[in-house]
Amino acid sequence: MCLQHSVRGLTAVAATVAFASVCSAAAHPEQASRTVLTIYWGPESFPGTAQIDPAIQSVLRTQSAVPVNYFAEYLETEEFPQDTAAEALREYIERKYEGRHIDVVIAVTSAALQFALRCREDLFPRVPIVFLSANLPQVAAEHTARGITGVLSDAPYDETLALALDLHPSTTRVFVVAKAPSVEGYDDNIRAALSHFSSRVKLTYIDERTVPALLAAVKTIPAQSVLFYTRYIPDGASSGVYPEQIARLLAAASPVPIYTIDDVYLGSGVVGGIMRTGEATGRRLGALARQILDGTPPDNIPIADVPTAPIFDWRQLKHWGIEPSQLPAESRVLFRTPTAWEMYGWYIVGAMTIVTVQLALIAGLVTQRARRRGAESIVRAREASLRTSYDRIQQLAGRLINAQEAARASLAQDLHDDICQRLAMVSTTIDRLRSSSGEIQDGATQHSFTDLRRDTRKTFDAVRQLSHDLHPATLRVLGLAPALKHYCADIATRHTVEVTFTAEGDWRHVPSELAICFFRIAQESLRNGIVHGAARRLAVSLVRSGDDMEMTVADDGCGFNLDGVSHDASGVGVVSMEERARAIGGKLHISTGAQHGTTICIRVPLRVAERCRVVR
Repeated sequence: MCLQHSVRGLTAVAATVAFASVCSAAAHPEQASRTVLTIYWGPESFPGTAQIDPAIQSVLRTQSAVPVNYFAEYLETEEFPQDTAAEALREYIERKYEGRHIDVVIAVTSAALQFALRCREDLFPRVPIVFLSANLPQVAAEHTARGITGVLSDAPYDETLALALDLHPSTTRVFVVAKAPSVEGYDDNIRAALSHFSSRVKLTYIDERTVPALLAAVKTIPAQSVLFYTRYIPDGASSGVYPEQIARLLAAASPVPIYTIDDVYLGSGVVGGIMRTGEATGRRLGALARQILDGTPPDNIPIADVPTAPIFDWRQLKHWGIEPSQLPAESRVLFRTPTAWEMYGWYIVGAMTIVTVQLALIAGLVTQRARRRGAESIVRAREASLRTSYDRIQQLAGRLINAQEAARASLAQDLHDDICQRLAMVSTTIDRLRSSSGEIQDGATQHSFTDLRRDTRKTFDAVRQLSHDLHPATLRVLGLAPALKHYCADIATRHTVEVTFTAEGDWRHVPSELAICFFRIAQESLRNGIVHGAARRLAVSLVRSGDDMEMTVADDGCGFNLDGVSHDASGVGVVSMEERARAIGGKLHISTGAQHGTTICIRVPLRVAERCRVVR
């Protein structure tokens, strides 16, 4: 019955009555909640819907104290016959929303608007309609229907192609992929919009009927060309084929840059173009619906449009050699990867400063070595009396650990900057010798050189890994959580085991003593689990709740006798972890048993760690 209605059947008297009813409904703000129904032309899984729908809901639900019940339905006339889909949706809406008053209908695309107008009297009489359309609908232009307003989002075809030609001035041919058999007049509209470019470049429209044929044609595109893609639906395509999927296939096959007008294609391999984003469109639709819910008659709301903006994929700009300085001033560049200096500039400066200070301290450490030896002999002589002073032992343990860390950092710096550089030079020299002339080119000599180069490279890698183990740069530069994550990944690769890492809470600002302690305990726990426990699966987790910081390292290894290792030389690692935890005011708990794996947990209240740092 709904399909037999038409917009022409709306008489002036009925329009006046509808308008009066809209104004009357808007004059009752005492309604506890409002209901908004959005009707989409395509299916729920259509890529653009995922951008428009959340934006509409965001505006409706955040810009007013009145609660809004939001619903969305899908016409899907591109997947099913138009009459069948429309009649099915009409019956569905009639039954689903029976007894519920709808305050505003949002119709996305002209097909959805036509459905809403045809079914208006049956489903939601006199309810205001907000539409989204590429062109001004006839009913809005001729004012044959009251209580409607909307948003125009005509596609900027010519602006995008003009931008593409400006970025590629040597272009002689433009290949256009724009095919949507189910959309009446789609191909003709694009040809008309681009026709004036025919005097500047040669336009070629690729309208192959199948995807394989389309990709085969794209692969043959010659140099000094660009590909302009708007949409492609192959003949007889199922509902599972979307233009965004086609964009990825085109990007993989195209030997030339691809430009488009739809932001849903960004990230699939296209360079970019002049675009109206789905988020901006959804927010504009939501704003118009919000005005109606707040009491503004729809006929008093002017039809709006969505602003355009040049948007580009930074990765494709680099791929096709396009400098960002060539782009329009208002351009948005997505997926940009910052340079190492932009990301870590201050860290690099800080690291260089620390290295300089460490070099100055090395001389002092050498001088203090003799004094340290004397102090150690005194400590051994007075061990019995020192046991009675827990606080003094704690301070001494903390100082020894800090001195050990300083020595490790110095050794790591020397290994990395001196030995590794020398070995790299040896490797480079060997490469030159292999290409030299004379008797040195005989097979046996070359084989010896090859072995020498391989051994030298292995030594280089081993020394570099030793440098990282002694004092990882990521701990100082990035912080505890990123450093542990990187170390877990490195351990998993080196030992072919499964190591998972999780972090909860804010770990960006952690005192250096606490960070080093946590890292060394994790390092020792992982090493023991793999080497001694034959573990295959290990897990490291950081949890920060308030002032409490906790780290847990668990493995599925064979475990060990905790009481046994605590009383002999084999328990040095356990004692070291316990002393580290005690030095920062933390508590270390070890749970283990034969064939039951091992779990090591350290918990430190931050206020206790701060006091320990001040005392030291």
